[in-house]
Amino acid sequence: MNAINPHISSQFDADLEEIRSLVMSMGGLVEQQFDSALRALLENNVELGQAAASGDYQVNNHEVEIDQRVIDTIAIRQPTANDLRFLFTTVKVVGDLERIGDKAEKIGRLALAIQPLMNGYSFAADLHSMSVMVQKMLHDALDAFARMDADAAMTIKNTDKEVNATYRLVLADLMKHMSDNPNTLDLSMDILWCLRSIERVGDHVTNICEYIVFLVKGKDVRHTTRDDMMTEITE
Repeated sequence: MNAINPHISSQFDADLEEIRSLVMSMGGLVEQQFDSALRALLENNVELGQAAASGDYQVNNHEVEIDQRVIDTIAIRQPTANDLRFLFTTVKVVGDLERIGDKAEKIGRLALAIQPLMNGYSFAADLHSMSVMVQKMLHDALDAFARMDADAAMTIKNTDKEVNATYRLVLADLMKHMSDNPNTLDLSMDILWCLRSIERVGDHVTNICEYIVFLVKGKDVRHTTRDDMMTEITE
């Protein structure tokens, strides 16, 4: 489904499409930044850690540009109904993408320092599994936004439960390790920050999926149960 309907003014169409393209460009930057951060964490890659830490600049610039484009479009075009919903949703999506970039930047900075503790410990495998899940969530959510696919967005949103379950497993293992090895407390706290950041990326992706449903279906599915959400979007 295409949430951007054609207008009498071809320039209005062009303005909306340009905003949409900027969001996808920003999404690509964030996805690359998050991928670099995770690989730095899991593969001890110095260059990728530095790339993730420095990539936030481009992401922030995109956020500022998109916000300004939205403001200008509202002021000049005075959009209504679906167009206003698209612009409102865009601002919300961009805000969550920017926060994902912030988390990736933090992971990139911390990744190199904590590698000595990562190697050989029981929580490393589960952390890798959780990272892969969240990375796929982000990729699929961006694809759902590009295709305006509310059903796909709902499926992705439900994946966050599995991410949260894995997060609790890793957290329990890490807490035990910290208790058994108090001499590694500083490094363990850095891992805890990375773990929490990855989990929060999953939350931000979930937000994006909810915005996609709102954009396509006009239904606000925040703070609702899974059954209620399915009822909302199928009515």
